[in-house]
Amino acid sequence: MNIESLLNKIKIFNELVIDSGFKRDVTDYRQSIGQSQNQNLVFMKGLSDNIKTNLINFENNSLENELNGVLRDNEPFTSQNTLEELNEIDEDKEIDGPQYFQKFNTILNKLQKSITANETELNTVKTTFDSYVSEQIDYEADEEQAVMSLVFKDLKSTGSLKEFSKVLHRWNRTLLIYHTLLKQESPKDISLVEIQNGSIDVIFNIDFDVAIDLAELIKTGLKVYGAYLLYKSKTAKEIISSYMGNKKLIESEKEREKLMLDNIKDSIKQQALEKHKEYLKLDAPPSKTGAIKKADEIAKVITDHIVKGNEVKLLTPPEPTEEGEQDLSTELRAETSIVRERWKKLDGKEQKLLLDKYTIKEEDEKEEK
Repeated sequence: MNIESLLNKIKIFNELVIDSGFKRDVTDYRQSIGQSQNQNLVFMKGLSDNIKTNLINFENNSLENELNGVLRDNEPFTSQNTLEELNEIDEDKEIDGPQYFQKFNTILNKLQKSITANETELNTVKTTFDSYVSEQIDYEADEEQAVMSLVFKDLKSTGSLKEFSKVLHRWNRTLLIYHTLLKQESPKDISLVEIQNGSIDVIFNIDFDVAIDLAELIKTGLKVYGAYLLYKSKTAKEIISSYMGNKKLIESEKEREKLMLDNIKDSIKQQALEKHKEYLKLDAPPSKTGAIKKADEIAKVITDHIVKGNEVKLLTPPEPTEEGEQDLSTELRAETSIVRERWKKLDGKEQKLLLDKYTIKEEDEKEEK
């Protein structure tokens, strides 16, 4: 496995489980319910709800998949069906305080031991491989590259070699086009580092400046996409119900929905063009030729990727410029998590609408050529 990818997976565990205070909270919860005055249903169910919220967040961040890529001696703590076990005791209408305590305490004990075992193994792996990655990397050199990965989760893209080769070709072309949109010099061939299994994780090297701007571009797309999903899953229903059947207002809402749907791709295209304009001011500006067409093709590929539930990771992000600020890699993951949570709330018809609109089809690519 690529070292940067491996260390990134450990970083995600530390951020979500250790730095967030989740591991500490689980320990505190066990101690709290050990006191007889806290062994009442209201208090214990409140703690259970907190744990369930975190477990859902771990699921939205694909933590189990990340841990499966690193752990060898232990199973990921997320694979223990803790969420299902908590739901089972929470939904039991006949359970009393002592019975709830016994089951809840057993669940917490098992969860705590599993998290500790995961942390111990991951720390050992991190100590071993940290020395192979320089802590201070000079990214200012022209030849410096960043490590990124494309994570494919949708079966259609990865279900056959023929389809997967098309997707990789599409991304190879997009990355080269985006380079020409920002840089004057010709791009080097995209250097493939590794392809990992599980959800297929394609790791590659790319010009550092291009990588940073590409990550920002994708973050923008995810933000706009997340806003549309929030609108569709909650806001639109509440607004339309308040119109009380007023046809004009309902039609205006349909128009807003259409504009928001179109804006997913349009916002990516617009930002790509804005980045292009910024680079035109440099001493070695990129060519202006075909900029709009290039930006449109880039936007199509990125939108296709994120709407299908796939991810893009920046494995070697620059250090944040301000104290307490998240690095770009963490911001990308956070936006992806929000999108994944909101996507689940759409019904099948609405999900199909998104996929039909933004999935790149063979006839679309033939027309472009």
